[in-house]
Amino acid sequence: MKPLTKLAAIILPLALLTACANTAEMSALKASVEAAQSSADTALAAARDAQSTADSASRTANDAQTTANGAQASADSAQNSVDECCAKIDRMFEKAMSK
Repeated sequence: MKPLTKLAAIILPLALLTACANTAEMSALKASVEAAQSSADTALAAARDAQSTADSASRTANDAQTTANGAQASADSAQNSVDECCAKIDRMFEKAMSK
């Protein structure tokens, strides 16, 4: 029985040390996981902000394209009016020169 008691006296402290080491490792691992989760949450928030900014930029670009298309239509209309006016002036000039 004494050898069993001696063996128990040796194994019990080792088991307790192993349990403490595992608890310490688990605490360190938990802290690491919490830090990783915090980083992931921060990255997700930054990604959402970036998506919002990109969406806003896309809307602004679409608005600018619409405005540019309107300006192009106005410019084309003005050019057509100028071309008609120039053609009319040329006809009037030719008519005046032929008299």
